[in-house]
Amino acid sequence: MPPGAAASPSAQSVLPPALVLAQRELSAARFLSARAAAAPLFLQARDSSDWRLAAEAALVMARASGNLRESAEALRWAHEALQAGTLAGRTNLICASWLEMAREHAREEQGALAQRAVDEVLARVAGLTEPDDIESAYSGLTVVYSELGLTHLAVSCARHALEYALTGGDLPRISMARTNFLIIAGVACEQAQEPDPEGMQRLLSELQPHLRCLHQEVPPLGSMLAEARLLRVTGSLATCEGRWEEARQAYLALTALARDGSALLPAQLACSAWIELGLAQRRLGLHDQALASGRRAEALNPVPDAPRRWVDLRRLSLIKDLTGDPQEALVLLRRSHDRRHHIVMSALESRAVALSVRLDEQTLRVENEGLRRSNANLRASVAGITRLAATDPLTGLLNRRGLQEVWAELEGMPGHRRVLGMVDVDHFKRVNDAYSHLVGDAVLRQIASLMGHELRGGDRLARFGGEEFAVVLLYREADAVRGVFERLRRVVQAFEWSRVEAGLQVTISAGVVLVERGESFDRAAARADRLLYAAKAAGRNRVLDDLGAASA
Repeated sequence: MPPGAAASPSAQSVLPPALVLAQRELSAARFLSARAAAAPLFLQARDSSDWRLAAEAALVMARASGNLRESAEALRWAHEALQAGTLAGRTNLICASWLEMAREHAREEQGALAQRAVDEVLARVAGLTEPDDIESAYSGLTVVYSELGLTHLAVSCARHALEYALTGGDLPRISMARTNFLIIAGVACEQAQEPDPEGMQRLLSELQPHLRCLHQEVPPLGSMLAEARLLRVTGSLATCEGRWEEARQAYLALTALARDGSALLPAQLACSAWIELGLAQRRLGLHDQALASGRRAEALNPVPDAPRRWVDLRRLSLIKDLTGDPQEALVLLRRSHDRRHHIVMSALESRAVALSVRLDEQTLRVENEGLRRSNANLRASVAGITRLAATDPLTGLLNRRGLQEVWAELEGMPGHRRVLGMVDVDHFKRVNDAYSHLVGDAVLRQIASLMGHELRGGDRLARFGGEEFAVVLLYREADAVRGVFERLRRVVQAFEWSRVEAGLQVTISAGVVLVERGESFDRAAARADRLLYAAKAAGRNRVLDDLGAASA
């Protein structure tokens, strides 16, 4: 549940004034005041065995502690809320308690623990009857999935939350749900710009009517935070559509609001506003202004030193990029991608384990065709999640883990030798430095697509790490293998890279080896890398191999 979410109006009408006050302080982001009001209330309710009130007070404590980055306290109070909610027999409070645990585990990048808590929520949502409770559950899931980096799931939950908020008719609640939907959907649009432009346009078409509604809903609320969130959404959607001047104006207004009332706006929102303003200014050619905006963001960054979470690493990467340190920005961005990938994979693997357990249990009870069909669906889900765990999220290719599995499979094929090629993008750091990391990501995705179209069905292509790819073929004649890698080199060189960014040119180099029988992947990759480095030393945009020296 978002930090500003409070109990439904019907629930508030029967709650004591002290709890209503604590929830209002929480909604206003005054977290210390919220805890000060809720702590004695919890003790009184627990001592009098008023378990519903104890659960409500403990939830305020958990949410306030989480927003203050006190993870251990947040988890402790979430467990207190769960125990009290269970004793009270209130499904909505039990769901809310599990959501707080899920959100805290997600904040701490504990993907598997977060997913287990999410499963507890999903198992109970069907038991909720009040629209406000269902809306709160989906809003909470939106936050958790956003923290985990599972953007599409977050968009789906935010959409459901808005649907249920609209049935309640409470304007602040509707406005909050609509804003959350627009924010996470805007993130999804940004992520879909390169891999799925048509999907991005469909989502943008869905969002525009909601943005118009939000413009009508925010003024009556009279809330600076609501106005700030509206400006953030406006700027985000303008950015997705390439309307840079409109985005700049929205972020200028947001940064002005942050200056006028900085104590009322979260530091993360103010910092992000300056970052987005700087990015828009740079796209408009206002480089000095972009640098100044980057400096303001640097001063407001809530986690300036030794960031650990993927979102904090990404924020600092953007700041470094704006302030003229592209090399450090690239290092931070790679760390952010690696951490996000790890979190997503641990969450998906946790889900896969849960599905496997359900599959084993159901197999024992198969009695009719209906159950057999259900088993097939579960197997498909497990297989899909397993594929995700072996897939690079940026390019859709196999990742290093997936490549290792393929390597073992091909080794077991009798009568066949393998060929391994290590392919690297020439001067990739220059691409990132000159055009930005977003362009660098687009280059990697395009190269993956170009090479994938040139390979045969039995060939394997993987992103080995950074800007390096690995190609595994079953051995044919040496000239045929050389022809494959020369085609890969030529198709990358011949591509019209100005479609990605004006003035861009990209080439690749490769080192190719014939794998010895029983040779490990690491040893073969080391040999191929030596040839790759030799190709780069010889001038790049070329392929070197040892196929003529090895026996078939």
